[in-house]
Amino acid sequence: MALNPTRAGSEEAAKEAALRILTRGPRTEREVQGRLRERGYHDDAVERAIERLRRVSLLDDRAFVRSFLRTELFKAPQGKRLLVMKLRRRGVPDALITELDALLDEDPDLAGRSLASEEGRAAQGFAQLRRRYARLEPQAYRRRMQQAMARRGFGWETIRDLLGEETD
Repeated sequence: MALNPTRAGSEEAAKEAALRILTRGPRTEREVQGRLRERGYHDDAVERAIERLRRVSLLDDRAFVRSFLRTELFKAPQGKRLLVMKLRRRGVPDALITELDALLDEDPDLAGRSLASEEGRAAQGFAQLRRRYARLEPQAYRRRMQQAMARRGFGWETIRDLLGEETD
């Protein structure tokens, strides 16, 4: 259903729609902008609404990244490469993605669980997967571990190091 022209140009209507979008969970600025435009709001109304929400800290990409990292890493340890890909897909600006290591280090819960560093995340992910694949034959075990760790975004060097340490 198309918006009437008055509503489509209204900053207040765009802001209200953005707030409804945000009640369903944290979103990036780009995600909110895209959804508002899909619904038929004019670009200038969308920009003004986004600016208002940014001013009152209801729309904050840095806070989104912090929340995203906590949620993702508590579910399953992941490599930086996969985290970066997911953040880019969500529309996080590259300037904020370059600060990823600092944002990980800032979080005391992630640091306390050894999830702030790539090595810590890899070791935790490896330990989880080791339990899952423990009953497999050695060759199948090694192949499955490599594939699972690669899907979680860890580099081959890290995977080889972890599998090599295990055989020593």
